[in-house]
Amino acid sequence: MEQNQYVNENGEELSIEDAFGRIRELLGEMEQEDAPLEKTFENYEKGIGLLRYCSEKIDLVQKLNADGTTESFE
Repeated sequence: MEQNQYVNENGEELSIEDAFGRIRELLGEMEQEDAPLEKTFENYEKGIGLLRYCSEKIDLVQKLNADGTTESFE
């Protein structure tokens, strides 16, 4: 099983709100005129990963049934 790399300082799974907050922080760092190009690319990759994480969480919530289980929409 793959370990979740998106955890907060308490070791708990990162909430979507916290993930979007981290994305905003990364964007702020990327927008700085003196930001090194290498660091900007690192932040870009981290941001893309966080966006994927959020997308997966949102997709899962959308698939939840009233009884709390998930189903495939094939």
